[in-house]
Amino acid sequence: MTDEEKKAESGPESLGSNKLVWLAGAIVLLIAGWFGLRAIFGSMESYKVSLIDAPNEVNTGSNATFTWRVDGQPPTTINHTAVHLGTVSQTGELGKDVTPENTQYSQFTPEFVNGKYDIPLQFVGNIMLNTPGVLYFRVHALVKDKHYWSDEYSLEVKQLEYKVMLIDAPTQGVMDQVLTFTWDVTGVPTTINHTSVHFGTESTPGDLGKNVAPDATKYDDLIKYFANQSNPIPFRFIGNHTFDEAGTYYFRAHAIINGEHYWTEEKTLEVAKAVTKKATPTAAAEEE
Repeated sequence: MTDEEKKAESGPESLGSNKLVWLAGAIVLLIAGWFGLRAIFGSMESYKVSLIDAPNEVNTGSNATFTWRVDGQPPTTINHTAVHLGTVSQTGELGKDVTPENTQYSQFTPEFVNGKYDIPLQFVGNIMLNTPGVLYFRVHALVKDKHYWSDEYSLEVKQLEYKVMLIDAPTQGVMDQVLTFTWDVTGVPTTINHTSVHFGTESTPGDLGKNVAPDATKYDDLIKYFANQSNPIPFRFIGNHTFDEAGTYYFRAHAIINGEHYWTEEKTLEVAKAVTKKATPTAAAEEE
C-alpha cells in the first residue's frame, strides 16, 4: 500500500481525532482562563474596616458611642458589621476566617448586625455599659463571606459614684422670707425615698461619711417636701424654707441612697431680723 493510499484510508479518522484534541484543548484553555480571570479580579478586591472615633472611658449606666467605616472595592452590599467588645484581650491579627464566635468578645453594638448596607459606608453604633472595668474591642464586618477586623483597642468603664451637690443657695436672708435652695443628686439611675437640705444653729464640721445619719448631726430643721417621698435620680431638686428666728444657720444637702448617707460640704446662712416700718403720723394725729 502506497503512502497516498495510507493517508486516504486514515484521513477521516485522523482528522476527527485532531478535532477532539483541539476541542479538549480549547475547553482546558477556557477553564484555565476563567480561573485566571477570577484570580486576577479576586486579587483586585480589597476591603478594610477602620475605627474613626471611640471613647477612652465611660461611666457605668451610660452609652458608649463608636464611629467606624467599611471601605473597599468593588462596592458591594454587606449584611453585618459591629463593634465587638469583651473583658479579655484578643491579641494578634485576626484572619479573614476568624468569626466573632471564635473570639473573646461577648458584647457588640446592635444596630447593624443584620441588614443590608451598601459599602463604602460610615457607621455609628451605641452600646450601654453597666459593668465597671476595662473592655477590649475591635470593629468587624462580614464581606463576601470573609471576616474583616480592625486593630484592637480598649476603654475603661468607671463606676459612677452617687453624689449630692448644692447648685444654688442663699448666703443671707430675712426672718419669714421664703428662701430657695437648689441641689442635684447624681449617679446610677435609681429611686430614693429621702433627700433634703438640713439646717441647724450649731455647726457639724468636717466630712460626713456614708454612715452619718441626720440624727447624728446638730442639724435640727430641714426642707420637708422631698424628705419622705419617692424620687427618681439623677434629678435636680428645688425646695423653699423660711426661718422664724434671726441668727447664723449651718446647712448641708443630703440624700439617702441604698441605705447610705451622702452629704455636701457645710455652708452658712445669715438670717436678719425683719425691718418694721414706722407708720407716718397724719396731720390729725399730730394735732391730737
